[in-house]
Amino acid sequence: MKEAKEVIVKVAEPGDADALVKLLECVRLESDFITEDSQEQLTKSEMETFISSSQLHDNCLCLLVMLDDEAIAVLNVAGKQDYSVSHIGDIFLAVKKSYWGCGLGQLLLAEAIDWAEHSGVIRRLELTVQKRNQAALHIYQKHGFLLEGIKKRGARAQTGDFLDVCMMSKMIEGN
Repeated sequence: MKEAKEVIVKVAEPGDADALVKLLECVRLESDFITEDSQEQLTKSEMETFISSSQLHDNCLCLLVMLDDEAIAVLNVAGKQDYSVSHIGDIFLAVKKSYWGCGLGQLLLAEAIDWAEHSGVIRRLELTVQKRNQAALHIYQKHGFLLEGIKKRGARAQTGDFLDVCMMSKMIEGN
């Protein structure tokens, strides 16, 4: 009989930097669905700084799903500090491939939306997702994200093929 493991959703702390770096490294190797302007991997020290910095701003959030001491999913909401766009949170979501289909992305997305609604700051969440990632598109639409446009050739696969990227958003009404 296998020992039950505890899954915890938590706000990332600087002490989680190593687990988060390992998760992102793993996700980048096992999936080509990541649509990021920068594929540069942060060091543990840089990740500690990133997490500490995000904790200082009321328009930023970094959530982790932990299984024992292993990070298996992350959702980051990055808000800019310039007043004119500080109400916009840009979402990055990644789940370790062996946990796809377990509902972790939906769980994190629901938590982030609830946080945004109560933040008093975030009034728009936005994200980009590869058009071919139908599972992720379905999850975002299920949570009220609307397609705003398609960025043709917005990403490139390792094979060199160009990929279309969907730009999506959700308006937040807040309390």
